[in-house]
Amino acid sequence: MTDIPPDLDPVNYPFHREPEIPVVVPPSAAHGIGPYSPEAAATIKVPSKPPYIEQLFYVPKPPPSAISPQRLPGIDPESTATLIRTLSHNHVTWHIFFNYKHFHNHAPHHLLAIWSLGASGPVVEAAYATHCVYQRPALESPGHITSDNLHKHLNDERYYSAYLRFFTAEVLKRGLSECLEEYVFSPAANFTRDGEEQPSMLSRFAMGVLHPFIHTGYGAEFGLIGVSAEGLAMTAVHASNTGLIDRTWFPDVVSEPDVKGSTRSALTILSLIACDPRFSNVKEIDSGNVLNEGVKRFGAAIHEYVKMWKFDISSEVGLADAVEELSWVNSVIYGVGGYVSDQRFKADFFLMHLLTSSLFLPSLLAHTSKYSSRRLLLLTYFTTSLLYYVASGRPRPDIRAFYEGTEHLLHKVPGTHESPAPGTLPNPSSDLARTPNTWLPLIQNAVVHPNEHLCKAQRALAHYSALYGTRPKGWAVELSRPEGRSLTAAQLAREDEAEEKVGLKELDGTVFLRIAMLTQNRLGWMREGEPENRWDFDGFYAADDA
Repeated sequence: MTDIPPDLDPVNYPFHREPEIPVVVPPSAAHGIGPYSPEAAATIKVPSKPPYIEQLFYVPKPPPSAISPQRLPGIDPESTATLIRTLSHNHVTWHIFFNYKHFHNHAPHHLLAIWSLGASGPVVEAAYATHCVYQRPALESPGHITSDNLHKHLNDERYYSAYLRFFTAEVLKRGLSECLEEYVFSPAANFTRDGEEQPSMLSRFAMGVLHPFIHTGYGAEFGLIGVSAEGLAMTAVHASNTGLIDRTWFPDVVSEPDVKGSTRSALTILSLIACDPRFSNVKEIDSGNVLNEGVKRFGAAIHEYVKMWKFDISSEVGLADAVEELSWVNSVIYGVGGYVSDQRFKADFFLMHLLTSSLFLPSLLAHTSKYSSRRLLLLTYFTTSLLYYVASGRPRPDIRAFYEGTEHLLHKVPGTHESPAPGTLPNPSSDLARTPNTWLPLIQNAVVHPNEHLCKAQRALAHYSALYGTRPKGWAVELSRPEGRSLTAAQLAREDEAEEKVGLKELDGTVFLRIAMLTQNRLGWMREGEPENRWDFDGFYAADDA
């Protein structure tokens, strides 16, 4: 293991932020460790290694859905053995939070993302080493978790190892699909009738910038029981927000859970929100409280917008369409919303998580068979995404300006290039001869860049480009034009005006490559010799005097 660079604080190191926040020392009564040192770690009782660890980590299974990300060439026995060994070590050795601010252990995300992109064994090993320098050791819980006390220790990180042991046994015995149904989607997992605090597991699943959703999504995509159990245990030790979830979404309230939604596409709803004056001039919100404050300030309005969404959960085609809409929405929020000018791109750390989390919708839905639970998952995810968007300052996408300012990025990458030989297509002097497929150098950089979020973002964008790259200009405005819509003339005019203001008809399948290039330029082409840069953390807030 390497030492933490002296100019970076352990609290902020994995996010590559300036060390403006001091080390957080836990309260004296905390069950865990405060100092980040081997000496302190040696005094803590750690969980024992499961005797069945090989049943939790193994060669990843094929993608569970045709629209789940596919793996790239480069995977081999060495890289796979390294992946299994590092995931197993992480599972046993580290806590799910690496500090007392509940910042998440991202090691499995990083390792699985680059392995699937074709990283070699030594690169996977080196990536894991960058995480080991700042993790908190795992600690034995004060007690056990059973079905009888399952909801008694929610939001208590001391019980992570106990929840992990419980959910590991459950996923081994019943599979991820049954566990999601019982422990996340069921009314009993979210509501009680005795007036006590609600378990609200579905809201916990979306908290923490969607990290429980993401972590469980990795387990679903790669078919890894160990990662799935980690994601469910992470869900249990997160806080909840009952205002995030609408009680009427649940099957014990909705008589027809396979309802096909309302009248508008998700992209049209995004356009309406981007132009809604109620969300103008948002004042700065503390980064640790974005979603909670968003629910408090904007929850009611966002729920009204989500009710407008038209989607079909009764068929695989309908599900694929819903996933596509959300993938476009969150790509536009992060990428087009972050395009400040042709001189600056804001790679917002929190909005980036909307992009990376959307990648796991197909895999989680593939493990969700009930119509009612599909509906719950989609509505919760869309609501959470829109709340993060608005509570981060609601940057209005300007798709026309974005396209005009990024046309030059499509086939140019930095670095030294050899001169193509005579006869190279289309001609030796063309940028296309040097960079015929811009995604290839982008993926090469993502695999070796030390920032664990960059590979996740580029993997999502590359996947969307492969799936949706053929979409021509104009397709997005047709999504909300089905027969039989019952909107007034005023409502239609407002909708058309909003789509025109954001330039929705200009959106086409090149948007993903444009966003990927802006992101790589912001984080640095390290493989080509550029220094590493960082994500943006200051949001898009109005000035105090606005």
